[in-house]
Amino acid sequence: MRKLFKLCAVVTLAALCTHCGNNRPKNEAKPATAEQKVAENSIYHWKSTFELDSLELDFIKRHNISRIYTKMFDIAVEHSFVSSALEPVPIATTQFVSIVPEGVEIVPVVYITIEALKSMVNREAEYAELIVERIVAMCNYNNLGAIHEIQFDCDWTESTIKSYVQLCSKASNILDKRDIDLSITLRLHQLAGDVPKVDRAVLMLYNTGALKNPKTRNSILDIVTVKPYVKRVEFPYPLDYAYPAFGWGVKFKDGKFQAIVSENESVVAKDETIRKERPTAEDILKVKRLVESVVGKPDRGSIIYHLDNSQLKNYDDDEIAKIFAY
Repeated sequence: MRKLFKLCAVVTLAALCTHCGNNRPKNEAKPATAEQKVAENSIYHWKSTFELDSLELDFIKRHNISRIYTKMFDIAVEHSFVSSALEPVPIATTQFVSIVPEGVEIVPVVYITIEALKSMVNREAEYAELIVERIVAMCNYNNLGAIHEIQFDCDWTESTIKSYVQLCSKASNILDKRDIDLSITLRLHQLAGDVPKVDRAVLMLYNTGALKNPKTRNSILDIVTVKPYVKRVEFPYPLDYAYPAFGWGVKFKDGKFQAIVSENESVVAKDETIRKERPTAEDILKVKRLVESVVGKPDRGSIIYHLDNSQLKNYDDDEIAKIFAY
């Protein structure tokens, strides 16, 4: 299992500590003027290859993107090639082709499946160390610059929250020693419940509806499905919000979900239908106004999901600016 999490045998932990993290005290706050928060526009990168084309680089520059939340790998349950047993292992590792744009901070993100989380019970400390070690190794190997924050993305449930709290706690203790913050993602249904003790969080305001229900209007974002979850809460740490700038098609056959397809797909077999989904800028801004009026302004600014010109081209610069506006 440990071998599966290793990126390169020649990378030593001493070298990793030299290249990742930063020199600021762990809890030293950055200046928090409104002007700076406006400038902290962020975006997710959720592809298996980090290869930015000229249009995406131009988007980053035009919209003053200062932070890219980049998926590094997933943790899923698969058969170990060492023991053949089912174990949580890293899969879908991102390959880095492009260099990080100048002035942009990378926040490494790891997606953890529910099945993987269930398999970590009573071994959370071990997996926390392995995950952090692999992330930091990848940052060093790919020259991603100083890392100030690492993010865990997991749609935990009531039955797995205890294990997730343990995993986050152990990871946070390790990262504390390297002056790196730990953040987590939150779904709407998790906003008012128990949450792990970390440094900050991002509320994911997309994929809010029932994808597989043929009666759903728009599973990506619909203010009707958002409203019931948006309540005034005293959240325990800084919170930012992520909004969708993408679309897709949802294919059904005889009223049963089949697959997510391109929104441009039009050829279907008999008894098949495709529900095309893409939130408009006004859809997004309605949710933004609701969340900010009830939960509060984001701590550092808004985040867009995700960095893909084929998706972003559907929104003009003025619409993007309004989503980012603080």
